[in-house]
Amino acid sequence: MDSKKTGSLIAALRKEKNCTQAQLAEMLNVSNRTVSKWENGDGFPDITTLPAIAKVLGVTVDELLAGEKAPKQETADFKVTEIENKDNLLNLFKIGYVIALFLGVFASLLGTVTEIYCIWAFPILFYTHWEIMFVAVSLAALILGGLVYAVSVTRLGISYSKKEILSIAGRKGVFLSVIFLPFPLSFIARIIDFSKWSFLTPFVMAGIILLLVVLERYLYEKVK
Repeated sequence: MDSKKTGSLIAALRKEKNCTQAQLAEMLNVSNRTVSKWENGDGFPDITTLPAIAKVLGVTVDELLAGEKAPKQETADFKVTEIENKDNLLNLFKIGYVIALFLGVFASLLGTVTEIYCIWAFPILFYTHWEIMFVAVSLAALILGGLVYAVSVTRLGISYSKKEILSIAGRKGVFLSVIFLPFPLSFIARIIDFSKWSFLTPFVMAGIILLLVVLERYLYEKVK
């Protein structure tokens, strides 16, 4: 126990309450001289008086003995809550990413295979009903996957900074965009009517995807 530290704490708390030494002494049933000795560090309060001093000054006996106020528990609780919120948001983002990835793979497989086959087999766009149905389902899956991922990334902004969001979602966004690309590219190829050069379509699509991957990787490294 440090009488100097305890005395300084008593003096500081008394002044915070706009209380004089005489008023504090009266509340504690001691003399002004006794309070003055405490605050100067020339004497230490009697152990039986400590609870009364702590109650009047709004601190605990442990804080008086230590000569300093303990950190507020609210701050620690707030930090714990903030960490929990970050973890929850990160888990929700991961779930959203998996859902978007599943929808993207599904749309790319269904839509791309459908369009490449139709480029080779049918000269007219939407020649069959099943082509219309498969294209509509693939398009809906892509839009839904994009929305799920966008919402997941947006929600990260509640607790994460832009730099943190970029490090968490940047590469996953690039990967998703590559997964999402084959169906739109094959659909564009179908509209342009590459039927005469259908054997080149997969190579053209692969080249475009590779070019976009390199471009997006460059942009990602640029803003990282």
